[in-house]
Amino acid sequence: MLAERHLIPLTAPLPGEQYAFEIDLDACTGCKACVTACHSLNGLDDDESWRSVGLLVGGTFSEPRLQTVTTACHHCVEPACLSGCPVDAYEKDPITGIVSHLDDQCIGCGYCTLTCPYEVPRFNPKRGIVRKCDMCHGRLAAGEAPACAQACPNEAIHITLVEKAVAVERAATGSLVPGAPASSITVPTTVYRSERPLDPDMQAADHFSLRPAQAHPPLAVMLVLTQLAVGAFLLAGGRWVALASGVVAMAASVLHLGRPLYCFRAVLGVRHSWLSREILAFGAFAALAALPVPPVFTAIAGLAGVACSVMVYAVTRRTWWRLGPTTFRFAATTLACGLAVRLVLSPSPARAALLAGVVVVKLAWEASVFLPRDPDLERTAILLRRDLATPTGWRFVLGGIAVVLAFVLPVAALAALVLGELLERSLFFRAVTAPRMPGLSP
Repeated sequence: MLAERHLIPLTAPLPGEQYAFEIDLDACTGCKACVTACHSLNGLDDDESWRSVGLLVGGTFSEPRLQTVTTACHHCVEPACLSGCPVDAYEKDPITGIVSHLDDQCIGCGYCTLTCPYEVPRFNPKRGIVRKCDMCHGRLAAGEAPACAQACPNEAIHITLVEKAVAVERAATGSLVPGAPASSITVPTTVYRSERPLDPDMQAADHFSLRPAQAHPPLAVMLVLTQLAVGAFLLAGGRWVALASGVVAMAASVLHLGRPLYCFRAVLGVRHSWLSREILAFGAFAALAALPVPPVFTAIAGLAGVACSVMVYAVTRRTWWRLGPTTFRFAATTLACGLAVRLVLSPSPARAALLAGVVVVKLAWEASVFLPRDPDLERTAILLRRDLATPTGWRFVLGGIAVVLAFVLPVAALAALVLGELLERSLFFRAVTAPRMPGLSP
Protein backbone atom coordinates (compact mmCIF):
# COMPACT_ATOMS: atom_id res chain seq x y z
CA MET A 1 0.00 0.00 0.00
CA LEU A 2 2.88 2.38 0.78
CA ALA A 3 4.28 1.83 -2.71
CA GLU A 4 1.17 3.36 -4.27
CA ARG A 5 0.71 6.33 -1.98
CA HIS A 6 2.24 8.60 -4.63
CA LEU A 7 -0.73 7.75 -6.87
CA ILE A 8 -3.27 9.38 -4.56
CA PRO A 9 -3.37 12.59 -2.48
CA LEU A 10 -1.95 12.37 1.02
CA THR A 11 -4.71 14.59 2.43
CA ALA A 12 -8.48 14.70 2.15
CA PRO A 13 -10.06 17.42 -0.02
CA LEU A 14 -10.38 20.82 1.60
CA PRO A 15 -13.58 22.85 1.26
CA GLY A 16 -13.96 23.78 -2.40
CA GLU A 17 -11.84 20.82 -3.55
CA GLN A 18 -12.61 17.31 -4.70
CA TYR A 19 -10.90 14.18 -5.98
CA ALA A 20 -10.31 13.84 -9.73
CA PHE A 21 -8.55 11.57 -12.19
CA GLU A 22 -5.29 12.97 -13.57
CA ILE A 23 -4.12 11.30 -16.79
CA ASP A 24 -0.57 11.59 -18.13
CA LEU A 25 -1.18 11.16 -21.85
CA ASP A 26 2.55 10.90 -22.55
CA ALA A 27 2.74 7.82 -20.31
CA CYS A 28 -0.41 6.09 -21.64
CA THR A 29 0.38 3.39 -24.19
CA GLY A 30 -3.14 2.03 -24.63
CA CYS A 31 -2.30 -1.34 -23.07
CA LYS A 32 -5.74 -1.44 -21.37
CA ALA A 33 -4.36 -2.77 -18.09
CA CYS A 34 -6.60 -0.15 -16.44
CA VAL A 35 -9.66 -1.59 -18.20
CA THR A 36 -8.81 -5.13 -17.13
CA ALA A 37 -8.08 -4.18 -13.53
CA CYS A 38 -11.31 -2.18 -13.22
CA HIS A 39 -13.29 -5.09 -14.64
CA SER A 40 -11.66 -7.63 -12.33
CA LEU A 41 -11.67 -5.72 -9.04
CA ASN A 42 -15.26 -4.51 -9.41
CA GLY A 43 -16.56 -7.92 -10.48
CA LEU A 44 -18.12 -6.59 -13.67
CA ASP A 45 -20.11 -8.81 -16.02
CA ASP A 46 -18.45 -10.15 -19.17
CA ASP A 47 -19.84 -7.46 -21.47
CA GLU A 48 -19.59 -4.63 -18.95
CA SER A 49 -16.86 -2.00 -18.67
CA TRP A 50 -16.49 1.16 -16.59
CA ARG A 51 -13.27 2.34 -18.25
CA SER A 52 -12.34 2.47 -21.91
CA VAL A 53 -9.30 3.31 -24.02
CA GLY A 54 -9.61 5.11 -27.34
CA LEU A 55 -7.31 6.59 -29.94
CA LEU A 56 -6.95 10.12 -31.29
CA VAL A 57 -5.38 10.56 -34.73
CA GLY A 58 -4.06 13.69 -36.40
CA GLY A 59 -0.97 15.44 -37.60
CA THR A 60 0.20 15.39 -41.19
CA PHE A 61 1.08 12.70 -43.71
CA SER A 62 4.78 13.16 -43.01
CA GLU A 63 4.35 13.62 -39.25
CA PRO A 64 1.30 11.66 -38.09
CA ARG A 65 0.21 11.91 -34.46
CA LEU A 66 -1.42 9.13 -32.49
CA GLN A 67 -2.58 9.51 -28.91
CA THR A 68 -4.22 6.87 -26.75
CA VAL A 69 -6.75 8.17 -24.24
CA THR A 70 -8.06 6.32 -21.18
CA THR A 71 -11.37 7.51 -19.82
CA ALA A 72 -13.92 6.70 -17.13
CA CYS A 73 -16.42 8.71 -15.12
CA HIS A 74 -15.26 12.31 -14.81
CA HIS A 75 -17.03 12.91 -11.47
CA CYS A 76 -18.33 16.22 -12.71
CA VAL A 77 -18.91 19.29 -10.59
CA GLU A 78 -22.42 19.50 -12.07
CA PRO A 79 -23.22 15.85 -12.92
CA ALA A 80 -26.05 15.55 -15.45
CA CYS A 81 -26.66 11.94 -14.44
CA LEU A 82 -27.60 13.13 -10.95
CA SER A 83 -29.82 16.01 -12.04
CA GLY A 84 -31.62 13.90 -14.63
CA CYS A 85 -32.27 10.77 -12.56
CA PRO A 86 -35.99 10.44 -11.70
CA VAL A 87 -35.39 8.18 -8.69
CA ASP A 88 -32.42 9.93 -7.01
CA ALA A 89 -30.16 6.95 -7.68
CA TYR A 90 -27.05 9.17 -7.78
CA GLU A 91 -25.26 11.06 -5.06
CA LYS A 92 -22.23 13.33 -5.08
CA ASP A 93 -20.20 13.02 -1.91
CA PRO A 94 -19.96 16.49 -0.33
CA ILE A 95 -16.39 15.84 0.85
CA THR A 96 -14.71 13.83 -1.90
CA GLY A 97 -16.86 14.97 -4.84
CA ILE A 98 -17.14 11.37 -6.06
CA VAL A 99 -20.37 10.69 -7.96
CA SER A 100 -21.75 7.29 -6.96
CA HIS A 101 -24.64 5.27 -8.33
CA LEU A 102 -27.06 3.65 -5.88
CA ASP A 103 -27.79 0.31 -7.52
CA ASP A 104 -30.63 -0.61 -5.14
CA GLN A 105 -32.46 2.64 -5.92
CA CYS A 106 -32.18 2.35 -9.72
CA ILE A 107 -35.24 1.34 -11.77
CA GLY A 108 -33.31 0.92 -15.02
CA CYS A 109 -34.92 3.76 -16.99
CA GLY A 110 -31.55 4.52 -18.58
CA TYR A 111 -32.22 8.26 -18.72
CA CYS A 112 -28.80 8.98 -17.22
CA THR A 113 -27.20 7.30 -20.24
CA LEU A 114 -28.75 10.09 -22.32
CA THR A 115 -28.15 13.04 -20.00
CA CYS A 116 -24.46 12.23 -19.44
CA PRO A 117 -22.60 13.74 -22.42
CA TYR A 118 -19.75 11.27 -21.84
CA GLU A 119 -22.02 8.20 -21.91
CA VAL A 120 -20.44 6.99 -18.69
CA PRO A 121 -23.42 5.21 -17.09
CA ARG A 122 -24.07 1.97 -18.92
CA PHE A 123 -27.26 -0.06 -18.79
CA ASN A 124 -26.74 -3.66 -17.69
CA PRO A 125 -29.60 -5.72 -19.20
CA LYS A 126 -28.83 -8.74 -17.01
CA ARG A 127 -29.30 -6.76 -13.82
CA GLY A 128 -31.89 -4.34 -15.18
CA ILE A 129 -30.01 -1.33 -13.83
CA VAL A 130 -27.33 1.18 -14.76
CA ARG A 131 -23.86 1.02 -13.22
CA LYS A 132 -20.73 3.19 -13.40
CA CYS A 133 -17.28 3.97 -12.02
CA ASP A 134 -17.16 5.22 -8.41
CA MET A 135 -13.39 5.88 -8.38
CA CYS A 136 -13.01 2.81 -6.13
CA HIS A 137 -14.00 5.06 -3.23
CA GLY A 138 -13.66 2.21 -0.75
CA ARG A 139 -10.02 1.79 -1.68
CA LEU A 140 -9.41 5.53 -1.49
CA ALA A 141 -10.93 5.65 1.98
CA ALA A 142 -8.46 2.93 3.03
CA GLY A 143 -5.52 4.83 1.56
CA GLU A 144 -5.22 2.66 -1.58
CA ALA A 145 -5.21 3.72 -5.21
CA PRO A 146 -8.13 2.79 -7.47
CA ALA A 147 -7.70 -0.40 -9.48
CA CYS A 148 -7.02 1.44 -12.75
CA ALA A 149 -4.27 3.60 -11.23
CA GLN A 150 -2.69 0.69 -9.38
CA ALA A 151 -2.60 -1.53 -12.47
CA CYS A 152 -1.15 0.97 -14.96
CA PRO A 153 2.45 -0.12 -15.66
CA ASN A 154 3.49 3.43 -16.59
CA GLU A 155 1.60 5.16 -13.75
CA ALA A 156 -0.37 7.20 -16.27
CA ILE A 157 -3.38 7.45 -13.93
CA HIS A 158 -3.31 9.32 -10.64
CA ILE A 159 -5.89 10.69 -8.26
CA THR A 160 -5.41 14.37 -7.61
CA LEU A 161 -7.18 17.23 -5.86
CA VAL A 162 -8.81 19.93 -7.98
CA GLU A 163 -10.46 23.16 -6.97
CA LYS A 164 -14.04 23.19 -8.16
CA ALA A 165 -13.85 26.88 -9.04
CA VAL A 166 -10.81 26.21 -11.23
CA ALA A 167 -12.63 23.30 -12.89
CA VAL A 168 -15.58 25.58 -13.67
CA GLU A 169 -13.26 28.21 -15.14
CA ARG A 170 -11.40 25.63 -17.22
CA ALA A 171 -14.67 24.11 -18.48
CA ALA A 172 -15.94 27.42 -19.82
CA THR A 173 -13.70 27.11 -22.86
CA GLY A 174 -12.98 23.88 -24.65
CA SER A 175 -13.32 20.18 -23.92
CA LEU A 176 -11.32 17.43 -22.23
CA VAL A 177 -9.76 16.23 -25.50
CA PRO A 178 -10.39 17.08 -29.17
CA GLY A 179 -13.79 15.90 -30.33
CA ALA A 180 -15.17 15.44 -26.80
CA PRO A 181 -18.38 17.14 -25.61
CA ALA A 182 -18.09 20.72 -24.40
CA SER A 183 -16.89 20.71 -20.80
CA SER A 184 -19.29 23.54 -19.95
CA ILE A 185 -22.20 21.07 -19.97
CA THR A 186 -21.28 19.25 -16.73
CA VAL A 187 -17.83 20.62 -15.69
CA PRO A 188 -15.84 17.36 -15.69
CA THR A 189 -12.91 17.26 -13.26
CA THR A 190 -10.60 14.81 -15.06
CA VAL A 191 -7.28 16.44 -15.97
CA TYR A 192 -5.42 15.31 -19.10
CA ARG A 193 -1.77 16.38 -19.20
CA SER A 194 0.81 16.19 -21.98
CA GLU A 195 4.13 17.84 -22.76
CA ARG A 196 2.90 18.10 -26.34
CA PRO A 197 -0.46 19.88 -26.52
CA LEU A 198 -3.06 17.94 -28.47
CA ASP A 199 -3.84 19.34 -31.90
CA PRO A 200 -7.46 20.60 -31.81
CA ASP A 201 -7.94 19.11 -35.28
CA MET A 202 -7.28 15.58 -34.02
CA GLN A 203 -10.20 13.18 -34.27
CA ALA A 204 -11.10 9.92 -32.63
CA ALA A 205 -10.06 6.97 -34.77
CA ASP A 206 -13.67 5.78 -34.65
CA HIS A 207 -15.12 9.19 -35.51
CA PHE A 208 -16.61 7.91 -38.76
CA SER A 209 -17.89 4.67 -37.23
CA LEU A 210 -21.58 5.47 -37.43
CA ARG A 211 -24.20 3.03 -36.21
CA PRO A 212 -27.83 3.64 -35.26
CA ALA A 213 -28.58 4.15 -31.60
CA GLN A 214 -31.25 2.21 -29.71
CA ALA A 215 -34.81 2.55 -30.99
CA HIS A 216 -36.48 2.50 -27.54
CA PRO A 217 -39.87 1.25 -28.85
CA PRO A 218 -41.74 1.71 -25.54
CA LEU A 219 -40.65 5.35 -25.40
CA ALA A 220 -41.62 5.93 -29.03
CA VAL A 221 -45.08 4.52 -28.32
CA MET A 222 -45.39 6.56 -25.14
CA LEU A 223 -44.44 9.84 -26.85
CA VAL A 224 -46.77 9.40 -29.82
CA LEU A 225 -49.76 8.20 -27.79
CA THR A 226 -49.46 10.89 -25.11
CA GLN A 227 -49.33 13.53 -27.82
CA LEU A 228 -52.29 11.90 -29.57
CA ALA A 229 -54.16 11.94 -26.26
CA VAL A 230 -53.48 15.62 -25.66
CA GLY A 231 -54.31 16.54 -29.25
CA ALA A 232 -57.56 14.55 -29.17
CA PHE A 233 -58.64 16.24 -25.96
CA LEU A 234 -57.77 19.77 -27.10
CA LEU A 235 -59.07 19.63 -30.66
CA ALA A 236 -61.76 16.96 -30.63
CA GLY A 237 -63.06 16.95 -27.08
CA GLY A 238 -62.28 13.26 -27.05
CA ARG A 239 -62.13 12.74 -23.31
CA TRP A 240 -62.32 8.96 -23.51
CA VAL A 241 -59.94 8.78 -26.48
CA ALA A 242 -57.51 10.88 -24.45
CA LEU A 243 -57.93 8.69 -21.38
CA ALA A 244 -57.48 5.42 -23.29
CA SER A 245 -54.44 6.70 -25.22
CA GLY A 246 -52.88 8.15 -22.09
CA VAL A 247 -53.27 4.94 -20.11
CA VAL A 248 -51.82 2.80 -22.92
CA ALA A 249 -48.94 5.27 -23.29
CA MET A 250 -48.05 5.18 -19.60
CA ALA A 251 -48.28 1.40 -19.56
CA ALA A 252 -45.95 1.20 -22.57
CA SER A 253 -43.39 3.42 -20.85
CA VAL A 254 -43.16 0.95 -17.96
CA LEU A 255 -41.99 -1.72 -20.42
CA HIS A 256 -38.90 0.42 -21.00
CA LEU A 257 -37.71 -0.05 -17.43
CA GLY A 258 -35.15 -2.63 -16.41
CA ARG A 259 -36.99 -3.00 -13.08
CA PRO A 260 -40.64 -2.23 -13.92
CA LEU A 261 -41.96 -3.32 -10.50
CA TYR A 262 -40.31 -0.24 -9.02
CA CYS A 263 -41.86 2.22 -11.47
CA PHE A 264 -43.61 4.01 -8.61
CA ARG A 265 -40.25 5.53 -7.62
CA ALA A 266 -40.07 7.53 -10.84
CA VAL A 267 -41.57 10.67 -9.28
CA LEU A 268 -38.97 11.00 -6.53
CA GLY A 269 -36.82 13.37 -8.57
CA VAL A 270 -39.55 15.86 -9.39
CA ARG A 271 -37.50 18.76 -7.99
CA HIS A 272 -34.76 18.35 -10.59
CA SER A 273 -35.69 15.70 -13.19
CA TRP A 274 -37.78 16.50 -16.25
CA LEU A 275 -38.57 12.82 -16.54
CA SER A 276 -40.26 12.82 -13.12
CA ARG A 277 -42.19 15.95 -14.09
CA GLU A 278 -43.29 14.37 -17.36
CA ILE A 279 -44.64 11.33 -15.52
CA LEU A 280 -46.51 13.48 -12.98
CA ALA A 281 -48.00 15.73 -15.67
CA PHE A 282 -49.29 12.89 -17.84
CA GLY A 283 -50.50 11.01 -14.76
CA ALA A 284 -52.50 14.08 -13.77
CA PHE A 285 -53.78 14.44 -17.34
CA ALA A 286 -55.09 10.86 -17.43
CA ALA A 287 -56.67 11.20 -14.00
CA LEU A 288 -58.36 14.52 -14.83
CA ALA A 289 -59.61 13.17 -18.16
CA ALA A 290 -61.54 10.52 -16.22
CA LEU A 291 -63.05 13.01 -13.75
CA PRO A 292 -65.88 15.53 -14.17
CA VAL A 293 -63.63 18.57 -13.84
CA PRO A 294 -63.44 21.73 -15.97
CA PRO A 295 -61.64 20.86 -19.23
CA VAL A 296 -59.15 23.68 -18.76
CA PHE A 297 -57.40 21.81 -15.93
CA THR A 298 -57.07 18.67 -18.04
CA ALA A 299 -55.77 20.72 -20.97
CA ILE A 300 -53.15 22.44 -18.81
CA ALA A 301 -51.93 19.11 -17.46
CA GLY A 302 -51.69 17.66 -20.98
CA LEU A 303 -49.80 20.62 -22.40
CA ALA A 304 -47.48 20.57 -19.40
CA GLY A 305 -46.80 16.90 -20.11
CA VAL A 306 -45.88 17.59 -23.74
CA ALA A 307 -43.64 20.47 -22.63
CA CYS A 308 -41.91 18.17 -20.14
CA SER A 309 -41.43 15.59 -22.90
CA VAL A 310 -39.64 18.25 -24.92
CA MET A 311 -37.36 19.14 -22.03
CA VAL A 312 -36.54 15.49 -21.26
CA TYR A 313 -34.60 15.39 -24.53
CA ALA A 314 -33.59 19.04 -24.94
CA VAL A 315 -31.54 19.02 -21.72
CA THR A 316 -29.31 16.26 -23.10
CA ARG A 317 -27.76 18.93 -25.37
CA ARG A 318 -27.75 16.67 -28.42
CA THR A 319 -28.13 18.61 -31.66
CA TRP A 320 -30.86 16.32 -33.06
CA TRP A 321 -32.84 16.87 -29.86
CA ARG A 322 -32.42 20.64 -29.52
CA LEU A 323 -35.18 22.63 -27.82
CA GLY A 324 -36.60 24.39 -30.90
CA PRO A 325 -36.76 21.43 -33.30
CA THR A 326 -38.00 19.04 -30.60
CA THR A 327 -40.72 21.50 -29.61
CA PHE A 328 -41.86 21.73 -33.23
CA ARG A 329 -41.69 17.96 -33.70
CA PHE A 330 -43.80 17.14 -30.62
CA ALA A 331 -46.22 20.04 -31.13
CA ALA A 332 -46.80 19.05 -34.76
CA THR A 333 -47.52 15.46 -33.75
CA THR A 334 -49.97 16.70 -31.11
CA LEU A 335 -51.71 18.96 -33.63
CA ALA A 336 -51.83 16.40 -36.46
CA CYS A 337 -53.15 13.59 -34.27
CA GLY A 338 -55.74 15.86 -32.68
CA LEU A 339 -56.96 16.99 -36.10
CA ALA A 340 -57.09 13.37 -37.31
CA VAL A 341 -59.26 12.33 -34.37
CA ARG A 342 -61.51 15.35 -34.95
CA LEU A 343 -61.80 14.39 -38.63
CA VAL A 344 -62.81 10.84 -37.70
CA LEU A 345 -65.48 12.12 -35.32
CA SER A 346 -66.72 14.84 -37.64
CA PRO A 347 -65.57 14.49 -41.28
CA SER A 348 -65.45 17.54 -43.55
CA PRO A 349 -63.36 18.61 -46.58
CA ALA A 350 -62.08 21.65 -44.69
CA ARG A 351 -60.81 19.56 -41.79
CA ALA A 352 -59.27 17.06 -44.20
CA ALA A 353 -57.44 19.89 -45.98
CA LEU A 354 -56.21 21.30 -42.68
CA LEU A 355 -54.90 17.92 -41.55
CA ALA A 356 -53.21 17.35 -44.90
CA GLY A 357 -51.55 20.75 -44.70
CA VAL A 358 -50.17 20.08 -41.21
CA VAL A 359 -48.82 16.67 -42.22
CA VAL A 360 -47.20 18.05 -45.39
CA VAL A 361 -45.51 20.85 -43.44
CA LYS A 362 -44.20 18.38 -40.86
CA LEU A 363 -42.89 16.01 -43.55
CA ALA A 364 -41.16 18.90 -45.33
CA TRP A 365 -39.58 20.01 -42.07
CA GLU A 366 -38.35 16.48 -41.35
CA ALA A 367 -36.81 16.29 -44.84
CA SER A 368 -34.84 19.49 -44.15
CA VAL A 369 -32.33 17.44 -42.15
CA PHE A 370 -30.84 16.37 -45.49
CA LEU A 371 -29.84 19.95 -46.28
CA PRO A 372 -26.25 21.01 -45.41
CA ARG A 373 -26.11 21.66 -41.67
CA ASP A 374 -23.65 21.44 -38.78
CA PRO A 375 -21.50 18.28 -38.39
CA ASP A 376 -23.79 16.59 -35.87
CA LEU A 377 -26.84 16.82 -38.12
CA GLU A 378 -24.72 15.78 -41.09
CA ARG A 379 -23.94 12.54 -39.26
CA THR A 380 -27.64 12.13 -38.47
CA ALA A 381 -28.50 12.63 -42.13
CA ILE A 382 -25.96 9.99 -43.12
CA LEU A 383 -27.61 7.50 -40.78
CA LEU A 384 -31.06 8.31 -42.16
CA ARG A 385 -29.88 7.91 -45.75
CA ARG A 386 -27.77 4.81 -45.19
CA ASP A 387 -28.45 2.52 -42.22
CA LEU A 388 -31.99 3.80 -41.63
CA ALA A 389 -33.02 4.29 -45.25
CA THR A 390 -35.86 1.75 -45.13
CA PRO A 391 -37.71 3.06 -42.04
CA THR A 392 -37.06 6.63 -43.21
CA GLY A 393 -38.64 5.85 -46.57
CA TRP A 394 -41.64 4.18 -44.98
CA ARG A 395 -42.09 7.11 -42.63
CA PHE A 396 -42.58 9.46 -45.61
CA VAL A 397 -44.72 6.94 -47.48
CA LEU A 398 -47.09 6.56 -44.53
CA GLY A 399 -47.25 10.32 -44.12
CA GLY A 400 -48.20 10.68 -47.79
CA ILE A 401 -50.84 7.95 -47.46
CA ALA A 402 -52.34 9.77 -44.48
CA VAL A 403 -52.59 12.95 -46.56
CA VAL A 404 -54.45 11.18 -49.41
CA LEU A 405 -56.74 9.14 -47.16
CA ALA A 406 -57.73 12.20 -45.12
CA PHE A 407 -60.10 13.15 -47.96
CA VAL A 408 -61.67 9.72 -48.49
CA LEU A 409 -61.24 7.50 -45.44
CA PRO A 410 -60.51 9.40 -42.19
CA VAL A 411 -60.16 6.27 -39.99
CA ALA A 412 -57.50 4.81 -42.28
CA ALA A 413 -55.83 8.23 -42.43
CA LEU A 414 -55.60 8.25 -38.63
CA ALA A 415 -54.09 4.76 -38.64
CA ALA A 416 -51.51 5.69 -41.31
CA LEU A 417 -50.69 8.90 -39.47
CA VAL A 418 -50.08 7.14 -36.15
CA LEU A 419 -47.94 4.45 -37.77
CA GLY A 420 -45.92 7.11 -39.54
CA GLU A 421 -45.44 9.07 -36.34
CA LEU A 422 -44.29 5.91 -34.54
CA LEU A 423 -41.65 5.40 -37.24
CA GLU A 424 -40.66 9.07 -37.01
CA ARG A 425 -40.27 8.82 -33.24
CA SER A 426 -38.20 5.66 -33.57
CA LEU A 427 -35.90 7.54 -35.96
CA PHE A 428 -35.79 10.36 -33.41
CA PHE A 429 -33.97 7.93 -31.14
CA ARG A 430 -32.02 5.86 -33.65
CA ALA A 431 -30.51 8.74 -35.67
CA VAL A 432 -29.18 10.78 -32.76
CA THR A 433 -25.44 11.45 -32.71
CA ALA A 434 -23.24 13.55 -30.45
CA PRO A 435 -19.59 14.36 -29.74
CA ARG A 436 -18.03 11.64 -27.61
CA MET A 437 -14.81 10.60 -25.98
CA PRO A 438 -12.57 8.44 -28.22
CA GLY A 439 -13.36 4.75 -27.94
CA LEU A 440 -17.04 5.23 -27.07
CA SER A 441 -18.71 4.71 -30.44
CA PRO A 442 -22.18 3.13 -30.08
